Amino acid sequence: MKKLLFLLLLPITLFGQHTLKGNFAVENGYQFAILYRIAPDNVFYVTDSNMNAEGILELPLSAEVTPGMYRLVYNLPQDQHFFDFLYNGKENIEFNFSSDKVITYVNSDENKLWSEYRKQLNTFENEIAGLMTGTEVNSKDMKKVLKRKKKWFEDVQETSKGTFAELFINNTQPYVTEQFENKSTYNSNAKKAYLKNLDFSNTMIQNSAIPLEQSLKYIFNFVNQENLTVSREENIDDIAKSVKTASAGYQMNLLENVYNFLVAQEEVAEANYLAGKHLIPLADANNKTELSNRLKLYMSLSIGAKAPNFGWPEYDGDVETINTLHQLEGYENYIVVFWSSLCSHCLKEIPILHNKIKTLDEGKLKVIAVGLEDFEQEWAPKAKLFLEFINVLGLGRWENQIGNLYDVSGTPTYFFLDGEKKIKVKPETLEELFIIIDAIE
Repeated sequence: MKKLLFLLLLPITLFGQHTLKGNFAVENGYQFAILYRIAPDNVFYVTDSNMNAEGILELPLSAEVTPGMYRLVYNLPQDQHFFDFLYNGKENIEFNFSSDKVITYVNSDENKLWSEYRKQLNTFENEIAGLMTGTEVNSKDMKKVLKRKKKWFEDVQETSKGTFAELFINNTQPYVTEQFENKSTYNSNAKKAYLKNLDFSNTMIQNSAIPLEQSLKYIFNFVNQENLTVSREENIDDIAKSVKTASAGYQMNLLENVYNFLVAQEEVAEANYLAGKHLIPLADANNKTELSNRLKLYMSLSIGAKAPNFGWPEYDGDVETINTLHQLEGYENYIVVFWSSLCSHCLKEIPILHNKIKTLDEGKLKVIAVGLEDFEQEWAPKAKLFLEFINVLGLGRWENQIGNLYDVSGTPTYFFLDGEKKIKVKPETLEELFIIIDAIE
């Protein structure tokens, strides 16, 4: 999940007390591991070590390593090669990590309990989902599964009493019932119960991956298959309401993590809904201007959004008028391209694009070429070669206001718009852009 970045590395003083030992399958070729403590807004560096030739890793867990949920990174990229575990401050932890990334705890009653609980819960969820795939739910089979699930969870609760894992188990408690319910009723009751036991205000829970993990499962799992967007938006509302039991700072941290995941998964509608209805108002109320501006910028550049407007001077003799992107008419589609006379890639691609445009029927496509420049003298002679374009000078280069409106960090950058100036595609290469142009012909 993209928000779980590994940028803020704050050291924790170590004086050996307990040990974390891992036995990694040699064939995986892992060479190092880094231990982090999970916090609401980041992960904090604790310690690291290389693995020996046999794949053995040993890390000290000092008195300064307080009880909580920790993250072990074992390869690069860090956001794809990690797992989380519990540390109660009282026991050594030892595990085997197989060639297919299966973790088995050899020593650590807490993690044996926690990992087995999560594994069995997932098994029950899959079994119930399988029984509900058809139009008719077999009541006899369903009752059997529900009864086994209820008995299993009661046993887990009894076994976990007094353990460190108890808090995490109780906060992820599933919906438990012995009564047969049709698909709609069961899903409705399971949804109501899902967030009931998750205590967003608990500091130990906040310092774990559970709130984000549970929030994302809630948003994506409890949906109406006929209208995913509406269901997800309603689920986002539920998360935003539930997390209000926590501080404003934590609310922003969690919702921003959810938002970043949605953006990474290109769930644009849901990301913008979360930002517009919940996260931007929260950021504005707490003077988090940078966060608010970033969210607004993403919304303005999302597929389907009307492209940010900008203007440029046009001359009829000595008479200057200002034209704008939104005022342009007469074309079915538009391209806004940011380039620079100092960019070697641009000097190759922009002439090719210009030649392509000259082959199109009148009214098909208009290109607005914004030159991000330090000096007009460098831009003007090259821009004169592109008579089919509307050429706009953007002085200040990377600090240019138009470039900032479009979040431009490199050239060339392309935006393909429809006749109403709504963003249809943001092609990353000239080849992708030509595929789009060929399609409209």
